[in-house]
Amino acid sequence: MKKLRSLSLAVASLFVLTSSRAATFDDVQYWVGSGANKAAFVIDWNDGKSAESLLWGFRWDGSATGLDMFQAIVNTDSRLFAHVGSYAWGTAILGIGFDLNGNGSFAVTPALNFNSGGLFNSTSPDDARVSVEAGDHYVEGWNTGYWEYFNKANTADAWASASGGIADRALADGAWDGLNFNLGFAWPGAAPGEPVAVTAVPEPGVLALLSVSALFLTCARRKQ
Repeated sequence: MKKLRSLSLAVASLFVLTSSRAATFDDVQYWVGSGANKAAFVIDWNDGKSAESLLWGFRWDGSATGLDMFQAIVNTDSRLFAHVGSYAWGTAILGIGFDLNGNGSFAVTPALNFNSGGLFNSTSPDDARVSVEAGDHYVEGWNTGYWEYFNKANTADAWASASGGIADRALADGAWDGLNFNLGFAWPGAAPGEPVAVTAVPEPGVLALLSVSALFLTCARRKQ
């Protein structure tokens, strides 16, 4: 279940910055799922907010699709939210949000009632929908732009615009998938930028320990 996180968690602790080289699996800090196979997922909001391109990892056994990976990451990371549309021809990613400022609060306007796993399913996109807090990511589009889906077979390959939908993408071990918001329907669209690796949010017990430690340090400084 999505849970609000403590304000004491600094935004800087949410990410691990990658270097100027291309990201690899060694850079992934936040893994979702379990299994022998692994894939990476990049989301680039292309909105000028730092960091605008983020990286997660996904593990699984058996078979899985790009949509399975995306939904698993949204369901697990309490900071990530998605507006998806289920159409007769397939599934479309309409809008994606992220609690970038790390204050444990996220909302959009016009409002969407995201479920406990961070998802909202409808076929009513709104290109004017934005995050309530300017410090958070949220981009939605259908008429003025859209979330373009990219794939590559391994770390060394170049990104290529996907030939099929995210629900039809059969994942293979070592694959990379990405979503980049394409404003204005440029073709070919720009590939996702080099990502920043997202780190997992500490569990409530860890947050409590951090809060106690902060209180102890504050008291010690006052005594000095």
